[in-house]
Amino acid sequence: MLRKWLVGMFFVLISSLIYAQNSGIKGKILDSNENTPLIGATISSNDLGVVSDIEGGFNLALQPGTYELTVSYIGFNSVTQTIEIVENEWLNMDFALITSAHILEEATVTGSKHEKSIGRSPVSLTILKPRLADNTNTTRISTLLDKIPGVQIIDNQANIRGGSGWSYGAGSRVLLLIDDIPALQADAGRPSWGDIPVENISQVEVLKGASSTLYGSSALNGIVNIRTGYATSTPVTKANVGYSTYDSPKDKNKQWWTTAPSKLNIGLLHKQKIGKLDVVANAYYENFESYYEEAFEEKKRASANLKYRVNDKITIGLNTMFNFGDAADYFIWKNGGPGVYKGLDGTFSVRNYQRYYFDPQITIFGNNDSRHKILGRHYSIDNNNNNGQANSSKTNYFEYQYLKSVNNWDLDITAGAVGQLIKSDSELLQDSTVTHNNFAQYVEFDKKIGSKFTATLGFRHEYHEQNSEEIEGGKDSESKIISRFGINYEVAKGTYLRSSWGQGYRYPTIVERFITTAVGGFFIFPNAELTSEFGWSSEFGVKQGFLFGGLKGYLDLSVFWSRYNDMTEFTLQQDELGNFGFQSQNVGKTDIKGYEIEFVSVFNIQNAEINVITGYTFINPKYQDFENNATIFNSISVPIGETEKQNILKYRNKHNFKIDIEANVDNFSFGGAVNLVSETKTIDNLLGTVGQIRLYRMANPGGFVKLDGRISYKLSFAKLSLLAENILNEEYTLRPGLLEAPRNFGFRLDFNLQ
Repeated sequence: MLRKWLVGMFFVLISSLIYAQNSGIKGKILDSNENTPLIGATISSNDLGVVSDIEGGFNLALQPGTYELTVSYIGFNSVTQTIEIVENEWLNMDFALITSAHILEEATVTGSKHEKSIGRSPVSLTILKPRLADNTNTTRISTLLDKIPGVQIIDNQANIRGGSGWSYGAGSRVLLLIDDIPALQADAGRPSWGDIPVENISQVEVLKGASSTLYGSSALNGIVNIRTGYATSTPVTKANVGYSTYDSPKDKNKQWWTTAPSKLNIGLLHKQKIGKLDVVANAYYENFESYYEEAFEEKKRASANLKYRVNDKITIGLNTMFNFGDAADYFIWKNGGPGVYKGLDGTFSVRNYQRYYFDPQITIFGNNDSRHKILGRHYSIDNNNNNGQANSSKTNYFEYQYLKSVNNWDLDITAGAVGQLIKSDSELLQDSTVTHNNFAQYVEFDKKIGSKFTATLGFRHEYHEQNSEEIEGGKDSESKIISRFGINYEVAKGTYLRSSWGQGYRYPTIVERFITTAVGGFFIFPNAELTSEFGWSSEFGVKQGFLFGGLKGYLDLSVFWSRYNDMTEFTLQQDELGNFGFQSQNVGKTDIKGYEIEFVSVFNIQNAEINVITGYTFINPKYQDFENNATIFNSISVPIGETEKQNILKYRNKHNFKIDIEANVDNFSFGGAVNLVSETKTIDNLLGTVGQIRLYRMANPGGFVKLDGRISYKLSFAKLSLLAENILNEEYTLRPGLLEAPRNFGFRLDFNLQ
């Protein structure tokens, strides 16, 4: 009986499918600006719907009759049209969607790996477009990130809302992604900003808050996702040349040079569709003669992204990057007076480096709004340093993603598995080989309830294993389950309330646990007993969008709170032989509360278009058990001008205000940026005794104000930009013992070659 029933149901299903395919609508969904296919656009009528394939094509089978058809895609205005379906005929229609004027409709994938508008995200998200990088002659994406409220770059380490301070050589708590794939130097856990192709960026997405559930260990405090550009139907070839020269410091006694330091940078980009093949190729050259004595960097980088559409369901791709260079710098200044732009004896480092990666990937569009993605990366890093500090690592990364939209339930499912195999050979690691294997599985559900409420629930299982046969205590493993929950509610049109809670987790890097070296009389000690950081981060916020007259944008208000156990700090200490040095240590429980205001807008005044991104961030970073933790209490400095120690996490600034504003009038563009940072209250107590750091801080106890400006003029085939940074010639440090750049001037020429 069961067999007959199954056979009968099979024939009923086949006959219904055959009948349904006799009529319907088919066509393509395109971006009206670029005339390129929109992949994954939704075409629906009532409870029936499909998504467009990798060519933008769709086929929606419908019974004869009249329908209200809606075509929608994140970041674009939806189109609704009445259509008439005739029996035994297919209606052929193409749709060209127009980019939404509302900034809150901008699409992001970082929060959930599904395309989602930033307005509906349960966590804080900020998007930067490439025009800002071009207009400011950004040569490293880290300087661009410093324009985002709540984000600071301290000694090339990203710091979001005080989640990190300054930890020289320690692992990052902010995960860097390039096209959704982790791009940290795996053995040290720090970003290589120079690997990012600034000449080919489509947008930068910054997520603030714990993101370990979807992205794993290093996403303790947030995500920086660099999404590179894509090929267009019309070939594009661009080139740019930039040059900067550095002025004398405000205090002329601190100038060591007779010929002004300078930086030259050249970028090239070509992108084109050739049949089913998408080609993007770019190259970059930089020659930097530093304002630090004897420091320099000469870099050559090339990248290529290839994507081939096998058919309307399958696409394969290969992204590559090669970065070669020579560089020299120092760890800490010679002294706090005339030697601030010179290196302390023994801290000068010369190196040449070779870095490259290959990213094979495949995307398969399944039936019923499902998508399978396989992402891979082979990442090789070789740093040939002097002073016995050469290091190399190789990382093999694999991720399988399953993305599924269950339209009848208004549910998006994200699931996947990750494997990462790291091998590090280094003089820094006691001349030993260390491996680090990481495996994870994750799942997340985004459920829309009604038309206004969205809930997010996610889980991840992480397993880490470090192994070295040659180092005492070199074997360790750990398994951890983490979770997150978030909600978003659209109170009114353009008004979104959000709340989120997520667990953060970071396993120690190879370098943090096993490094052994010396810098300028300071030792860096290993700590095989170092344990993982674990805790949680929560946020409540409201994002108010506006679109009226010539004004569009949003105002975002948020309060946040994070608590972590066994937080890792790079701490100065003295060993049993009397040697002073740094060591990564678990410093105990920490507590960071704060709030943030962010305002992003575009508005028109007569014939001028004004772009603004601004915000203020306040944090109150504390140790939970300050007075009873003798190690912490003794290691922390007394704030300048105070007589007693205060419970403030080291290397944090409580107040930070920043604004970048640009006006475009006809062919002219005028822009400026201000960054106001309050003083760093506390640092490592012992560090103040080195290089007159304590004396310098007493003479310069406050924060700083940095003012930048720019102006450009656009011709038919080129654009000339004039730039000035640190216009006030402010003398400031982001971390002790390293003075930042004096005032500098530059120009940039951008050419359209095709």
